[in-house]
Amino acid sequence: MPVRRNRNNQRFGEIIFGILLVMFGLSMLGGSGAAAFGWMIALAGAFMLYRHFNRTTTTLKEDRSQAWQWGEEDREPHLVSDAPSGTQIYAHALEAVQQAGLDPAETPVLPVDLGVMAFTGDRPPSLHRTRPVLDNIDYLQPFVQLRLTTRAAGKIRFEIVDSDGQILFVHEDYHDLKPGMNLISPPARLPIHDAQAMHGDWSLRVSADGITLAEHHFAWQESTEKVIRRHVQMDGELSGEMRQMLDDNRLERMSLDDLLADQDEEASRQQARH
Repeated sequence: MPVRRNRNNQRFGEIIFGILLVMFGLSMLGGSGAAAFGWMIALAGAFMLYRHFNRTTTTLKEDRSQAWQWGEEDREPHLVSDAPSGTQIYAHALEAVQQAGLDPAETPVLPVDLGVMAFTGDRPPSLHRTRPVLDNIDYLQPFVQLRLTTRAAGKIRFEIVDSDGQILFVHEDYHDLKPGMNLISPPARLPIHDAQAMHGDWSLRVSADGITLAEHHFAWQESTEKVIRRHVQMDGELSGEMRQMLDDNRLERMSLDDLLADQDEEASRQQARH
């Protein structure tokens, strides 16, 4: 707060000083000898005011841009409280449990968080709960956090289904789960390539001993490099209308043989005249 207050005071002082310079410069325009000097002072004050307001506008735009990026990309999904059990659960996880046809208040094994990790090259993985996944990644690895009221043991199964309904990833392991929170992720990843169906949402299903606990949907986002590549391919192909135009122009062109034939006829005419 003190830093922002000092900054605001400094900006206010710059505005006042700029206004004073403009007024002082304009007041000197009455005298003939000092007119040029007055114009210089007035212009200096006007330039100071312009720079100040331009800097303020740029700062506001940057602040709005940062707020939008935070709101759209980096904001964590909303946490809600499950009233019957008092468990903190992510809203998208609650929806995934309900999508599986279960009542969160009566489920002894409750998914409170789930999503996928996206791997690209040697970079650290990015976590995707509700954010779309870029389609130029190399691998996907699912995860789920389960809350148990008592100790239990059984098989936890992960499935990833594409936009066409094809099951691309299945992994099932036996787990000994303790009361409380249990974070589970299979030691396997799904390779991602261009031939896969990404025209719609994919599904992540988590099951325990044959019972579906959650069904979560996540979307894909086209990467910048693929957008550029797609437009280049479109621009590289000639449309039917453009092909027809080129054909018409080609028909109108005179061939080299026709041109030489015309030149021979003209030379013959000139020799006949002589």
